[in-house]
This record gives sequence, structure tokens and C-alpha cells, in this order.
Amino acid sequence: MVVPGSIPKIMRSVLVLNFRIIVVMQSSKNISLILKIVIVVLALWFLYEKVFANENLSEMYQWFLSTFREQASWPLVLVLLLMFVNWLLDAIKWKYLINKEEEVTLWLSIKAVFLGITVSIFTPNRVGEFGGRVFCLEKADRIKAVLITILGNVAQLLATIIFGTLALVHYIHSYSVFLDGEADYWFFILVFIAAIVVCTLIALYLNTYWLSSLFMKFKFLRKYQKYSNVFSYYSINELLYIIFLSSARYAVFSLQFYILLLFFQVEVNLLESLTMSSLVFLTISIIPTIALTEIGLRGSIAIYFFGLVSTNHIGILTATFGLWFTNLVLPALLGTVLVYNLKFFRK
Repeated sequence: MVVPGSIPKIMRSVLVLNFRIIVVMQSSKNISLILKIVIVVLALWFLYEKVFANENLSEMYQWFLSTFREQASWPLVLVLLLMFVNWLLDAIKWKYLINKEEEVTLWLSIKAVFLGITVSIFTPNRVGEFGGRVFCLEKADRIKAVLITILGNVAQLLATIIFGTLALVHYIHSYSVFLDGEADYWFFILVFIAAIVVCTLIALYLNTYWLSSLFMKFKFLRKYQKYSNVFSYYSINELLYIIFLSSARYAVFSLQFYILLLFFQVEVNLLESLTMSSLVFLTISIIPTIALTEIGLRGSIAIYFFGLVSTNHIGILTATFGLWFTNLVLPALLGTVLVYNLKFFRK
């Protein structure tokens, strides 16, 4: 039974509660808006600092103009189209992985990938990529989504290590003075060690479910069991499919690099380009860095390796910058347009 005099009190309580909910929602919207503005400003500022304030920009720009006047422009168009193929493959891969936690469309996955690039562009080792992607999801557990995204990145890293190791073996055999004709057995030992390393990494990746069992062996980790279950989501065939997509991506940006090298008059054959570019990708993947500082590092590493087969250092540097600009800067700019899709707070 409701006491008549209590009705106004109940109404006041309801009104106060609704008011507080509105204030919290409005506060969340304001914080979300501020975060989105900060992301866009930081991304644009970092891009400006590394693109337009690059000390080699003028020299590379002059080389670009001189080669552009002398050659057809279709190779650059092809490189640009391959950029979309590259990130489309990544979007397909992420969609395939994240669907275990939340069904998403390919379009949402594409937006998530570009937003991940935008947020990662100014964060160490591109850790912001995880936030850029998972904040596009409607209902998935965000920690699980991060772990799933990491699993996809591990597959890409594995592809880089596999092809980089093969390139390293070829490089030592063909270009290094470490081996000579009288010590070929050292080369076979190197091949054997490389094979063991690659096979071990593949075996560990294809058996990620053991991580779930590992969590159960330690009491302090058992409370995180629901997150460790992520590593049991995928079968070996599914993980092999992810490696296939990662390898396809690797082939795409390796081809982009080769086209750019030829366009900027760096005389290399396909095998030389694949070998040296794989070594560049392998080296850059194991050095902690911020995505936007990679261009200077990439340029130095590229000149070191490609300098063994070509003396056109400015051509090598321009091709390296072109690959970086196409695959990171342009997608990051596209991502700034999609920042409104980020959902920092859920209802």
C-alpha cells in the first residue's frame, strides 16, 4: 500500500534519478567528443611533423618530379590500388577473427581497420590500433576483442618472420662474407637452425589453445579464464587461413615496394627486391618504435640492404617513403574522417 503523501517523494526520486542519468550521458558524450577531437588533432599534427617537416622531403620531391615527368604514371596508380587490396585483406582477416565474439559487416571491419591506423600512428609500437578497432564494436567484450586483434597481428608478424628468415638465409649465402666456398657446411647448419625456428613458431601459433590450459594451472590467473578462452576459439584450419591472409598481405606490400623501386629508377630484379625488402620488414618489425618515426628508420635500413645492389640511394629512399606514405599516411588521413564511429561509452 502506497501512502498518499509518499507519491511526491517517489516522483522527486524518479526525477532526480533521470536527471543524474541525463547528466552522466551528457558528460559521456562530451568526453567522447573531446577524445575524438584529440585523436584527429594528434594524428594530423604527427603526420605534418613527419611528412612536411622531413629533412629529406625536398630532395625526394625533386626526384619524384623528375621521374614522374619521364615515366608513365600507371605504376603509381597500381601501388595506390594495391593499398586498398592490402587493407581489404586485413579487414577480411579481422572480420573473420572477431566474428567469434561479435558478428560484424565487412564495411564495419574496413572502418575499424582505418581507424586503427589513425589511432596507432602516434602511439608506440602502434598499440593504439587495438583501441581504434575495438571501440567500433557494439557489444563484444573489449578485452577479448583486443586479444583477438593481437592474435591477428601475431599471424602477420609470423608471416614477416617466415619470409624474413628465408630472405636472411639467401642474403647470407649470396651477399655476406661470413660464409666462403670452403665452409658450406656452416650454411647448411644455418638453414637447419632457421627451419627449426620457423617450424617452432608455426607450431606454437597453431596450438594457441594451450594458453587456456596454462591459465588454469596458476591460481592467480584463473580469474582471467574467461579471457583466456579466446585462444581456444579457433581450429588449426582457421588459424592456417589467417596465416594465408597475412601472407597475401605480405605479398601485396612486397609487390608495391618492387613497383616503386622500379619507378624511381632503382635497378633491381624481383629476387633482389624480395630479399632486401623482406630483410627491411623483418628488421623494422623487431625494433620498438613509433609508427611515424619509422620513416627515418626504414630509410636507413632500406639504404643499407638495397645499397648492396644499387647505388641510387635517393631512389631507394623515395621508394621507401612512397611505400610508407601509401600504406600508413593515406589510410590514417582516411581514418580521421571516420573518427565519429568510435564508441568510447556504451549505453
